[in-house]
Amino acid sequence: MSTNRERDREARPKAGDCWKGRGDPAPFVPGVPDPVPSYRSLGALFSDMACCTRCELASGRTQVVPGVGPRRAAVLILGEAPGAEEDRRGAPFVGRAGRLLDRLLANAGLEREDVFITNVVACRPPGNRTPRAAEIRAHAPWLDAQLRLVQPRLIVTLGRVALGYFIRNAKVTELRGKATTVERDGRRLTILPTLHPAAVLRAPDLLPSVEEDFGRIREVLARLED
Repeated sequence: MSTNRERDREARPKAGDCWKGRGDPAPFVPGVPDPVPSYRSLGALFSDMACCTRCELASGRTQVVPGVGPRRAAVLILGEAPGAEEDRRGAPFVGRAGRLLDRLLANAGLEREDVFITNVVACRPPGNRTPRAAEIRAHAPWLDAQLRLVQPRLIVTLGRVALGYFIRNAKVTELRGKATTVERDGRRLTILPTLHPAAVLRAPDLLPSVEEDFGRIREVLARLED
């Protein structure tokens, strides 16, 4: 019998896959909140994401980069956006930052295969710039749909953009390592903010702080289970 992880991996869309007759979702209108689409599987969600044209990032991407990991992961890792390697390979955190993420997870007693990894926006911004507010809003239904399906007990936010998705204008340096309860899509979620691995690559002296934050994941999970 195949596992949820195997089924979702097999269902991942190839570059160029579209909605297969389901029709393009309603166009994005800036300032107008979108309802979160309802899906029964990650595969169905990823198929709809594959040809998304809801913002201008669609014009410069190689492919949409949806999340990866088991359907019922206890921990969800949330980054900012795909980089060049992710855009080429169609999977999140497969470049230098991804290799550091793997190391951080391993040091915390976790395997990459046991967590769900995704980004705030699923398309690479030109030149790896920070996603714009309108682009984040355009991608929000896709991220919220992933959160609904996975239902993680803990979301580890990497960097300012991921933290800002839940707490506007929050500073990572003030909240890093502190489990915080937030409201999103009518649900209470627990987040654990930390710095993005890319920031550590630029400033290696930040590594001990990020390792400390990742080391708290199991502690926070245990507390949530009580």
